[in-house]
Amino acid sequence: MAKEAHKFGTFSGVFVPNVLTILGVIMFLRSGWVVGQAGLTNAIIMLCIANLVTLVSSLSMSAIATNTKAQGGGAYYLISRSLGLEFGGSIGMPLFLAQAISVAFYVVGFTESVQYLFPEIDSRLFSIGTLGALFVVAWFGAGLAIKAQLLILVTLGLSLLSFFGGLSVREDWGTNLSSGYLENQGFWTVFAIFFPAVTGIMSGVSMSGDLKDPSRSIPKGTIYAVIFTFFVYLAQLIWLALSFDRETLLTDSLAMKQIALVPGLILAGLWAATLSSALASLVAAPRTMQALAKDRVLPRFLAKGHGPANEPRLALIASSLIALVCVALGDLNIIAPLISMFFLSTYGAVNLVAAVESWTGDPSYRPTFKTHWVLSLIGALACFAIMILLSPLATVLSAFIILSTYTILARRVYKTAWGDARSGFWFSMARMGLLKFASSREHTRNWRPAILVLMSNLKNSDSLLDAARYLEANRGVLFLAHILLGDWKELSKRQRSLTRLTDEKILDERMSAFTKVVVSSDFEEGISTLIQATGLGKLKPNTLLIEWGSGWLRDSDFGRTVHQALEMETNLLVFSKAKLPENQLYSNIDVWWSARANGAMMLTLAYLVQGNRRWRDARIRILRIIRDEKGRDAADDAFKGLLKDSRIEADTEIIVGSEPPLEIIARESGLSSVTFVGVSVRTLEEEAGPLSSYEGIVEKMQGQVFLTKNWHDLEF
Repeated sequence: MAKEAHKFGTFSGVFVPNVLTILGVIMFLRSGWVVGQAGLTNAIIMLCIANLVTLVSSLSMSAIATNTKAQGGGAYYLISRSLGLEFGGSIGMPLFLAQAISVAFYVVGFTESVQYLFPEIDSRLFSIGTLGALFVVAWFGAGLAIKAQLLILVTLGLSLLSFFGGLSVREDWGTNLSSGYLENQGFWTVFAIFFPAVTGIMSGVSMSGDLKDPSRSIPKGTIYAVIFTFFVYLAQLIWLALSFDRETLLTDSLAMKQIALVPGLILAGLWAATLSSALASLVAAPRTMQALAKDRVLPRFLAKGHGPANEPRLALIASSLIALVCVALGDLNIIAPLISMFFLSTYGAVNLVAAVESWTGDPSYRPTFKTHWVLSLIGALACFAIMILLSPLATVLSAFIILSTYTILARRVYKTAWGDARSGFWFSMARMGLLKFASSREHTRNWRPAILVLMSNLKNSDSLLDAARYLEANRGVLFLAHILLGDWKELSKRQRSLTRLTDEKILDERMSAFTKVVVSSDFEEGISTLIQATGLGKLKPNTLLIEWGSGWLRDSDFGRTVHQALEMETNLLVFSKAKLPENQLYSNIDVWWSARANGAMMLTLAYLVQGNRRWRDARIRILRIIRDEKGRDAADDAFKGLLKDSRIEADTEIIVGSEPPLEIIARESGLSSVTFVGVSVRTLEEEAGPLSSYEGIVEKMQGQVFLTKNWHDLEF
């Protein structure tokens, strides 16, 4: 058996990399200058604004990370799996380049700090040697890198303790409260210098493939890191304002040494900060490149991994070569703003993804860590606004690179087809969406309800249509269908009239629905025609909804017809309306677990029903009947795994009983508001009539009932 790769927890895998990247060069070399320029009051305002942006981005990233199984590639993986390859690749490439170039940026920063003590060294050769040493550390895997980071964290901690322990309050410290901007400086120009200090929240996410439990570690580790570093920076800004005059703050970049208990520890902390940031980037960049290569955004051979941890050594070599070129070029002041743009564009994209996913209400978007879409949208707009404030030119260049990458990755180009201003636009959007949908890969996590509602009488269908709308929940689409039995020539006028009346009802009630009326010689042919002819491409019915007691249910061909519909990969729902008012029923939505596919579909439908305002306070219960008490533990374990995978809040109940299952269901769910019950294909063809064995519980149960059959569980 292959040895399992070592995985890391919240502290070592997320918290530490984030903290070490956030507490970087700006803290040691520019914080004093910021206080000297802006004054303590404005410096704290800058810190709050910057940290709010990173905190909101952390919340959005946590929501996305807890909705999917995070893997290597970090932010790129999360974005590409949410918005698709084109969007993910267009952000992933700049993110990778920013990470790779950042290695050189931090290495050069480290070299400059060493020159403070040894001005005679050759800065370029020293930088190349430092890069080589970091390459060796990263070559032997994330484990060694993380162990090195823990040592650096201790050094950084001692440095800060030395600084905070040497507080010396000046009598005139109050003069540092107000601003004293020099020529060509102002609030936003100083903010532009300070903002990179609080970035670095992607370091932990970039290690997602090496974490034990990414969905738990990423939110906790990232948010704790943002909060912790906020208070570190807040204390540092206050200490600097209390301890130094404005002239010192503006001219001495290493003023912290003057009050430190052990001055040498300030240099050690600065070196620890630069080296740790360089190492974090050198660990993250290859993993982003590896993920891009796996998706064929980059050449496939770069995805090759080594060892049980799938270490991306080829990608590490490529990332190091990019860093080496930048080190050889020397001055990075020109490209530093562009690096900030790339990171900010990634933060903005993460916020935008979280906002879009939450706002569109995809049923599969069920993160265990929830963030409101308005907050994420504000975060996205803030990121883009800060990009412009930092450097309009770099913002334009970043946007150009991102759009160029998107264009290259896009396989099709859609031309507008303008008729008038409204119809031409919507035609073009619908065409593009349908073609994209047709080319997308089908997966169970992307399932949405597309319900074919079979009506007997349009005037008496209010309960059926209400039920359909609860199930669709503005997440899918309804097809309101009628079958007219007879000759087409005789019924064509009635067909057009019924289509018009149904369309009017859809508009009046603002339903997400389309009308489909067919003329057929018999019921079986009508159902077959509806299933095959309704929809366009992949946008077609996947579920047939019929009301209990309707004329269609009593049709002699019903059993055979529905069996055929299941074979055509269409689910079945038979709806029975409530007999008692809502205020006389228990606020429960019950799901009686049967076969896995059927149970999973019922659970998803229950979740959609709960999303309606009428059922928002209802409690979802998953119930299962077993015959022997000995099976309770196994059933409990199965339910725990089910709830973790589904990310749906629900109560579970195991019922041990030897009575007929339908009697137990009628007793336990008799007064529940909504109940989902799985049915067997055999009951569709009973001698006494289709589903006749369920007649007793339908009559006894006072709330709404959905008899459910998933086509995946079809029995032949």
